[in-house]
Amino acid sequence: MIRTRGHRGRAYTLLTPDNHYASRLPNLPGASVFKLVTPRLAPARLAQYLLAIGDREVDAEVGPGFENFFFGLEGSAEVRSQDGRSTLGARAYAYVPAQTTLVLAAQPGARLLWIKRRYEPWAGVESPPGCSGRAQDVTAQETATPGLRRRELLEPTDPRFDFNMSLMSFEPGVGLPQIEVHDEEHGLYMTSGGGVYTLERDDHEVRAGDFIYMAPYCPQGFAAGEAGAEYLLYKDVYRDGF
Repeated sequence: MIRTRGHRGRAYTLLTPDNHYASRLPNLPGASVFKLVTPRLAPARLAQYLLAIGDREVDAEVGPGFENFFFGLEGSAEVRSQDGRSTLGARAYAYVPAQTTLVLAAQPGARLLWIKRRYEPWAGVESPPGCSGRAQDVTAQETATPGLRRRELLEPTDPRFDFNMSLMSFEPGVGLPQIEVHDEEHGLYMTSGGGVYTLERDDHEVRAGDFIYMAPYCPQGFAAGEAGAEYLLYKDVYRDGF
């Protein structure tokens, strides 16, 4: 019998590396596109892809219409747009607003995460600018839970952004202080370590390379294991859900 830690619940999906199934996109020849979540998984309003570049360089144009966020996992890539060039080495990131055409250039062997979604405008609020950086240059902020820190890759207090991207790091044995139930959806990629994630009433072992989609109002909690943990967390914010 084939066994997997992957699981589909009523309000969540857990994907592990052994669940990955390579797809393709016409503008990314030679790249394996692992569709971790798309709006086909209702009620998701985002797409998150894991891109694995094969043995030839990718140089792909991505037209406007969606806002895009890239996070480098390994290897070398670059995002070019009217805002300039952003190098995407390991743990570097770039945000490109919805009205902007971009070019993604990636070297053989590169791996990166790509999040895309339709921007939700708000009357009287401008759309956000493009931005980029490296996780190691973002100060890790202490939280009310000792041993839990977060790096905000997009400014969380800026209402122009309709989603946050946060790197959440947990010391060994540290967890979220409560079972959360809230209106925001999540896309969560484990970047290191592991632990136990509570989803609905189920407990799941999670490790580096796992991905979890959590629908709005999915009960959720986490406790890190003996090696601690870190994950990259998408959350839609600053909009009222209509």
